[in-house]
Order: sequence, then structure tokens, then C-alpha cells
Amino acid sequence: MKRDSIFIEEKINELIKFSEITIGEWTQELTKFKQGENSYKRPVEEIIKSVQLDISIYQKENMLAIYTAGYSIERFKEEYFKYVDSLLPIWYSNSGYDAMLWALSIGILLEIDETTFDKLVGLVKKDDPEDYLIDYFIQSRHPEWKIRINYNFPRPYGFTRKIIEEENSKKAEALLKEYLTKKWYQGCRDEGWYDLHKRNIDNYYGYWSFESGAICKLKGLDYKQLEGLPYFPYDLIAEGGIYR
Repeated sequence: MKRDSIFIEEKINELIKFSEITIGEWTQELTKFKQGENSYKRPVEEIIKSVQLDISIYQKENMLAIYTAGYSIERFKEEYFKYVDSLLPIWYSNSGYDAMLWALSIGILLEIDETTFDKLVGLVKKDDPEDYLIDYFIQSRHPEWKIRINYNFPRPYGFTRKIIEEENSKKAEALLKEYLTKKWYQGCRDEGWYDLHKRNIDNYYGYWSFESGAICKLKGLDYKQLEGLPYFPYDLIAEGGIYR
């Protein structure tokens, strides 16, 4: 199943292969560093942290590329669990907002187990970003969690509050459509991946507003009304959750 119309099949499969080889090589190197081997001049702790960060970046891109290229939900889910584990030693809110937003959103869409979800909650507790959207997603599993009216990135994510707090389903669906077609991608122009397909199609791994899918699912909106919209992870809702 082809999930977007931008990627070139040969290129994205080459990217996936390269990412998996690189992750494997860096994982082997990480094991050596943890055992005390160090041929570099930098402290081994610094090198370990740097390698862990590289692994997490490659794991993120590989996970997204696998989804974009049309691999099965089960394969995507396998990569997602690896991605969550890759975040545990390196995540900080000041540089990893998107990473946490994607991890929580995808976790909700895949209905992951509490243990995995709470690994992410633990990271948020440790380095609290005080963010409305992250709080909203955590509260979906932990009702006692308080939602703070603050956004780390008001553009584009501030608009999601209108969707979340709209009680009329039809109006909420209309707002979600507006977010997907006019707000989300346009509001991400400061991201390093913005317009990547124009600059370097070889490294393109997909553009996805996973938080849109998670909001749609949590609010019980009619996801079929959103089928075909750009950036919307339609099949993660249709195949992986409460609508099944």
C-alpha cells in the first residue's frame, strides 16, 4: 500500500536498507564502547551519548520511511518499539519535542501496552516540557495527569486546542481538515525536514501528522471523512484501533 505520492520506491527502499545497516553497525560500536573500548580522544561517556543519539535519529527516519513506503502495520510497529527504546537514553524536551509528540501519537494509534507508553511518560516526567498537546495525550492513559495551557511550538500545534475542545463532532472534523490542509505542514517550515523532497529526494522519508490521527481517534471522529487528506495516517486508525 503506497501511503504518499512523493516518494520514489527505489530511493526509499535504498534509504531503509542504508538506515538498517547503519543502525546495526552503530549498535555494535555502542556495545564495544560500553565494554570500555575507545580509540577516540574524547571521553567514552561522551562518545556513547553521541552514538545513542545517532542511532535514535536513524531509527526515527527508518520507522517513518517504512510507514511511507507502504510496509505492513506490524512491521511499522516493530520499528516503533525500537524507536521508543532509542529515545530512553537521549531524550530531552529542548531538542526532542517532535520525537516525543510522534512517539505518544503513534503509541495511541497502535494502542501500545501500558509498559511501553509509560516509558515515554517517564521521560516527560523527568524533563517536563509543559505542553498542552503532550499533556492531552498522556491524560488519555492517565486521567489524573493535568493539562497545562502552554505550547512549546504554538505554530502549528496551538491550533490543535480548537479541535480538541470542540464538542460538536462535525465542527471538530472540519477543524481537523483545516489543520491538515492549511496549518500543519505550512507551520513546520522551520523544521529540518521541511521540503526535504525538493532538496534531496534520496533522503525523503515522509511527512506525517501523527498527532492528527491520535486526536481523531481519541475524540471518536469519523476518520473516513479524512481519507485521502495529505499527512493524515489514515490506515493507522482504520486498522489499528477502536474502529476495528
